[in-house]
Amino acid sequence: MADATEPVVTQHTMQLHGAKLEYTATAGQLPLKNDEGDTEGRIFFVAYTKPGVPLGTRPITFAYNGGPGSSSIWLHMGTLGPRRTLLNDDGSFPKPPFKLVDNQETWLDDTDVVMVDAMGTGYSRLDKKDLSKKYYSLRGDIAAFGTFIKNYLAKYNRYSSPVFLSGESYGGIRNAGLAAWLLENGVALSGAISISGSNNFQTLDGGRGNDLPFITFLPTMATTAQYHHRLKSKQSLTVDKLAMEARDFAEGDYAQALQKGSALTESEKSKIANRMSEYIGLSPKYILGSNLRIPEFRFFKELMRDENVIIGRYDGRLTGSDSTSAANGPEFDPSDVAITAPMFSTWMHYVRTELNYQTEDRYRIFNDTADGWDNNTEEGYPDTSENLRQVLTQNPYFKVFFAMGYYDFACNFSATLYSVNHSDLGPNQLSRLSYGYYPAGHMMYIDTACRQKLKKDISAFYASCRG
Repeated sequence: MADATEPVVTQHTMQLHGAKLEYTATAGQLPLKNDEGDTEGRIFFVAYTKPGVPLGTRPITFAYNGGPGSSSIWLHMGTLGPRRTLLNDDGSFPKPPFKLVDNQETWLDDTDVVMVDAMGTGYSRLDKKDLSKKYYSLRGDIAAFGTFIKNYLAKYNRYSSPVFLSGESYGGIRNAGLAAWLLENGVALSGAISISGSNNFQTLDGGRGNDLPFITFLPTMATTAQYHHRLKSKQSLTVDKLAMEARDFAEGDYAQALQKGSALTESEKSKIANRMSEYIGLSPKYILGSNLRIPEFRFFKELMRDENVIIGRYDGRLTGSDSTSAANGPEFDPSDVAITAPMFSTWMHYVRTELNYQTEDRYRIFNDTADGWDNNTEEGYPDTSENLRQVLTQNPYFKVFFAMGYYDFACNFSATLYSVNHSDLGPNQLSRLSYGYYPAGHMMYIDTACRQKLKKDISAFYASCRG
């Protein structure tokens, strides 16, 4: 059995682009203690470090997925680590049994990597159930990650290293809040990487009184409709041009129409519905019947209802079929199914055999405890965009890279851009932000070509932070 206080250390060698790369893997848990010194829980991590390199010159990146309440299995087995799950080139479901391969796009040639599982996920655990209210919330989660990072830097003598964060999905919200928390507690970051990351849930969670998500999701509906050959006048555009053209329409005429609400005339409604139809491939009649507001889960079903084909939420390129074409929404997410079993199966083999971390505890892909997550915040929606502004203002060397997929319906690219553009950043702060766009979904790295492009972009980002 693995001792929670004594991580397991193993040595490894791989061939990376024809050259030998040696690395040390450390798998284990670090305790989180309260002010009285009592242990309240333990955070599970796997650290990959390069032996024989002076610690102060080697960057270290703390990486995690989001949820909230997701383990970091996706980033770990999909793109950052030295070993990855072998998927089909487009990220679709591979044939079982699933395989592990050396990851030629690992980040280890640029940085040491510490993969971290959020409390209640993976092998991270609270000691007492009644502590869930303290940890399962926006600020509680940020404090837990911040404490873990400070503990790790101290235990492994890494306070002199350039420190980075890399968060996916809700990890974008965590990135900004965590960067501010660390700065307030004495740790200044060199940079952060947001992979399909959100900074403000108001841009994603639509409903009566909040039209913003209908605006931000429209460009992703456009790119996805084009991918499935459901557009006519826009079909010949490149995906980059279509994405930006649809975004201009969404934030312009479409946003103005929604802002009018019931004051919009029938003639104006019809005009907007016809233009929407050109971009998202649904009929003007359906759009008018939806009052110009198309929830993304309905789009998954409606776009190719005539063929009884549903599209994925994490990746709109991937498709499946339901038992009936008559339902309001899809029965499942084809893009979720395509990667969950392959990554979980290969992870369980990897952690036990190659990392030699032996435990009878269950690895939780998601935090499935009954206590839930407290989304009640002072901001109304989970929102750390102000934290991002604070860190960019207070730390003049802090840089951020945003990686965004054109077919991502979990955290769409337009929502990310909207949050950044409404964070009151000045020219100096904006000059330290960079962006990468990928013709894939939420986990753009499950696509071979996109994973290769992401790696090049990440290497360029680390290089820019050294300059």
